[in-house]
Amino acid sequence: MKNITISDIAVKAGVSKATVSRVLNTPEMVEGSTRERIESIMKEYNYTPSATARNLSKRVSSTVGVIVPEISNSFFGTLFSGIEEITNKNGLSLLYCSNEDNEKKDRMALDLMRTQRVRGVLYVPAANYPAMGKKKKVQKELENLGCPVICIDRDIELPFDTVHFDDRAAMKNAVISLANAGHHRIAVINGNHESNVLASERYKGYLDGLREAGLEINEEMIYQGTYKQSYAYLAAKEIFQKKEQPTAVITCNNSLGKGYLQAVRENGKADSYTHVSLDKIEMLDLLGIPHNYIERDSYELGKRAAELLIGRIAFPEKRIQNILLEAPLIRETY
Repeated sequence: MKNITISDIAVKAGVSKATVSRVLNTPEMVEGSTRERIESIMKEYNYTPSATARNLSKRVSSTVGVIVPEISNSFFGTLFSGIEEITNKNGLSLLYCSNEDNEKKDRMALDLMRTQRVRGVLYVPAANYPAMGKKKKVQKELENLGCPVICIDRDIELPFDTVHFDDRAAMKNAVISLANAGHHRIAVINGNHESNVLASERYKGYLDGLREAGLEINEEMIYQGTYKQSYAYLAAKEIFQKKEQPTAVITCNNSLGKGYLQAVRENGKADSYTHVSLDKIEMLDLLGIPHNYIERDSYELGKRAAELLIGRIAFPEKRIQNILLEAPLIRETY
């Protein structure tokens, strides 16, 4: 079926194209029952108006802001591609910015979006603001942007559309899978679960998995610091020196996976531990090296976030959505 147009909607509603246009741009100028009839047809046929056309009529920006922790991370590079697929179709340009998981840089990024008067923001929060007692403060800053905001990858319980992965369930399933394969000492290398909402969810999932598998929680097997490659490298070095050795190690993002594998290779420990990475490590894929990973499809994440934004631009008053995506375990080596 071809995409429905304003002309098609006008015919179905028995009104002029100008009336449909007014519903999109100045709905308060259209009589209630007529507006409701037109909006009902739009929803029935999943109509999304051209962002370019709306921008020209309303004289607003055609730029969407994207704020992520690491522009150089392949996870976010793939995320950008998913976003671009949708924004390109809607005549929108993109402004990328990195907050480096830093609260101060997060505020600077939001200030940039405000000064640029972007049409909407796709936002990965830098910190666990609710845990820091700053939820209301960051909510006010996002509302002051004066445009739709979609929270991506991390749910910090703000009243905005959100799309993210079920990291807690994914970690739980990985631990249970390892336990079922005979691993009773499972180490985890993670970010700081007190300051980072993803690290918190992954830590909870790790504990859930241990409990369900009937394994003891051993603090000596838990490493939490940053999501930098260098941290995992140092954590792995520490693991090698342990009297009680783990038989399996879970690293909680692709950067940590790289740091861990670097240390393993340098110290000849490749066959010492079973490894599960949260997020695929692209280089291993390119080299054809089998590895276990929790797959979070960041391309799909980007697409779904951009679609949410386009929908929010078109229908500002619609119900807030919280979309939870699955993250399956891809088991290749155990």
